[in-house]
Amino acid sequence: MARKTIILLVWWLFAASLAGGASPCKAKETAAAKKSGQRFQKVIFGCYSENPGEFEVFARRAKQEGATHIVLTAEDLPWARWQYDTAGDPYPAWAISNVGFLKIAVPEALKPYIPQDYAQKVMDILEQRCEVLRKYGLKGAFTTFEPQMLPGKVFEDHPLWRGPQVDHPLRSRVPRFAPCIDNPEVLALYRESIRKLLERCPEIEVISLHTNDSGSGMSWSQGLYPGRNGNTRYKHRKMYERYHDFFHCLREGARDAGVKELEIDAVWVRERDPELIAAKLKRGMAISNREGPDGREYKSKVGFLLDYFYPYYPARGIPFPVRFLEELEKAYHGGAPRVFVLIGDRFNKELYFRIYERFWEKPTRGYLARLGLLKEMAAEQVGQIEAETLLDVWLKLYQIQGDVIHWGGTILYMGCVQQRWLTRPFVPFPEELTPGEKDYYRPYLFQARTEERASNLHEIQGTHAYRGLGGTALSGRSLGRMRTRIGEARESIKRIRKNAGGEVRRQYELLDIRLQVLDCLANNCRNAIRYQYALDIIKQWDLRRPHEFSASLISISEWTNIRRVARNEIDNISVLIELLESTDAPLLDLAASKEEEDIRILGGDLVCQLRKKIRIMVAHWEDYERLFMKE
Repeated sequence: MARKTIILLVWWLFAASLAGGASPCKAKETAAAKKSGQRFQKVIFGCYSENPGEFEVFARRAKQEGATHIVLTAEDLPWARWQYDTAGDPYPAWAISNVGFLKIAVPEALKPYIPQDYAQKVMDILEQRCEVLRKYGLKGAFTTFEPQMLPGKVFEDHPLWRGPQVDHPLRSRVPRFAPCIDNPEVLALYRESIRKLLERCPEIEVISLHTNDSGSGMSWSQGLYPGRNGNTRYKHRKMYERYHDFFHCLREGARDAGVKELEIDAVWVRERDPELIAAKLKRGMAISNREGPDGREYKSKVGFLLDYFYPYYPARGIPFPVRFLEELEKAYHGGAPRVFVLIGDRFNKELYFRIYERFWEKPTRGYLARLGLLKEMAAEQVGQIEAETLLDVWLKLYQIQGDVIHWGGTILYMGCVQQRWLTRPFVPFPEELTPGEKDYYRPYLFQARTEERASNLHEIQGTHAYRGLGGTALSGRSLGRMRTRIGEARESIKRIRKNAGGEVRRQYELLDIRLQVLDCLANNCRNAIRYQYALDIIKQWDLRRPHEFSASLISISEWTNIRRVARNEIDNISVLIELLESTDAPLLDLAASKEEEDIRILGGDLVCQLRKKIRIMVAHWEDYERLFMKE
């Protein structure tokens, strides 16, 4: 037996020498990888992957740049659409993309409440991804939201498992509850779940949690949307006890599965004085980026992973290299032992990898140094002559991020997608639209109040952030500036295209189309806000008492411009249709099928919906006459 073992060992060494002395699965590391490994204990890369092959290509490339871990849980995993369990309640939209522990590695006691086909499908994908990590000597990182809401039937059958209400009062129609992690029985569920997860995916070593958002919440936390609440039996407990015991429970589950060290980072907690909680945690446990027990910085983050944070969403393929380098420099000069490099723009992955490589060759410090590095990167793409032109494009795109007004997210995401500004018709009497005129967009409005409010274009998740003269003027100025910068970036791209050829020219022709699409989105937002403002003014206007509206600073002739806004929107949507039909390249994030269209993603039949919008607006064109027929 010993002789046979020696022969096999010799044969393996001979085969390895023919392959260059290394395993064929070992990715060749760059010099940047070695330097980043010296700087950080853990280098965690993440990116969206549409299929197993794409995930492996990314993992291999990240390994070359020094990645030690890969994020397994982007929004590319199957969504838990079964959580839409109450007709008319949109709130689960925040939670269906979050792979909660109890939803995928289901404890025995919860199997009657969780669809096992969903759980199995997600776990199969995670297991496949871990096989890839094993192949390249990588470890896994897992991101989710916990403690995450569970079906109401769970708490009907197990009343003392009911923890805090976690839904947002303005964005939901029924109460949603997360499990009470103070209850020993609930902790046992989590321990069992983590054990099951890590038995199938032992590569997972890092877990990042959001604890008070998107259908999740910690009992008696000050960060809960409905206010501090929870199981009254445990109200007396300190917050540091909750976090410590919850993290400890997850670690115990990991040890049950044979994983000795599990790091846990509570990212978005909204707790008061998180440093006091961190002081009670152990090493490898962190809250609000403070690691226990001394509160040192836990990690640095470069980029983002969720589409929610992509400033141009739902537009696709528009790069953000200036921001990426800025955050990379900040991470390098910070003191955190870990770095998360999250590539949310999956259409320009190689650009970010090259920036990462170039940075580690000569780390920058300060604005001018960053511009110098980016100009070198631009020269790689378009040549030395047009390098400054491309740098100007990147700077304009960076400035645009500041124009995308945030209100729980970017205005493009909140408005064009979640309120369906892009597809819903702008008509003077939206309450009179028939079911056949509304059914293609109404189910996808992230709106939980009255139908009257649902008809109001200013309604953004229960708030009216852009209402009135001030909201209209400020958003109009910001969106107007955004469109100006898009136009300036397109002029620079025009010059690049003129002096380039072959693949480079085609690349920037596509970027030009993508910027035109972005311009249509910005114009759509501006039109929606202006249209509703004009409609509000006109419907309140009384010919017998015009002086009451003199403070609005809007003349009667300007009130009647509502049809001009409507016509601008019709033409804007017509341009968008032509752009979408001009290429097979992805321009907007669209659902793969009608069944997958959701509040958070536009339908795959978008062009048909846009055409329907135009038809409805034209069919109701004469309705504007009624706006001015005052008794």
